Amino acid sequence: MLKCYLTAVLFITLSFKGFSQQWKLKRIEALFGIGTTNVYSDLGGAPNATNLLFIKDITFRSTRPSFYLGIRYRVDPRFTIKTSLIYGYSKTEDFAGSRNENRGFTSITQLFEFSGNLEYYLLPENRLLSSAAIFNRRGMINNYSSFALYVFAGVGATMYWPDLELAETRPGDEYKYDIGVTAAFPLGLGLKYIISDDWIISYEVGYRQTLTDFLDGFKSPSSKMADIYWISSLNFSYRIPTTRRGLPVFLDRQWRRARF
Repeated sequence: MLKCYLTAVLFITLSFKGFSQQWKLKRIEALFGIGTTNVYSDLGGAPNATNLLFIKDITFRSTRPSFYLGIRYRVDPRFTIKTSLIYGYSKTEDFAGSRNENRGFTSITQLFEFSGNLEYYLLPENRLLSSAAIFNRRGMINNYSSFALYVFAGVGATMYWPDLELAETRPGDEYKYDIGVTAAFPLGLGLKYIISDDWIISYEVGYRQTLTDFLDGFKSPSSKMADIYWISSLNFSYRIPTTRRGLPVFLDRQWRRARF
């Protein structure tokens, strides 16, 4: 009787230990998605000077699409590293009611962002289960929560090219019509919904501070800060099976064949 009891305890303990490490078998996610782009520069904008991160400038007329590709690698249940490539474009203009409506400038900006981000999970994907909760009537269950919440920050490079339209140039203004490259610093928040062991849907929104004042191709003498842009995206993620070495299964097989 004691032997059976100890065997059962050992089985449950090992099952729980292995189950708690389940995330290591699917550490990599491939992401793709679509979203929105908003560029905030010297054109347009709310007339109120106190406008935190240009949030008051977000309007439907200035919003354009973005397209998102990325790879996420899970370091541990709380931290992931993500590399992404984003294409977006946005329209900025001195529309009626904006702070410079009489100027009448319009610009369409296209951009590519390549960035790396560190994500920290306030609400992790993996939940801790008691040994009794590992099993249900159908057998062993997964330990993924339905939702996960994370914040992210990183650094990247953004290539941009503006198409600026204006009636005439003005003394003191600076204009740039060719392709430019600037550093960008993403900062944002994301929410995940775990559909299954393999698929995840998420929504992410992030602010990007740049080091250029020419995202719109224009800089006025009164400009005191660099341009920024916001990217939001609805993403779909697929978990790629990985080995305990952290490599995708198909790459690990190739590596072992080459080694031996």
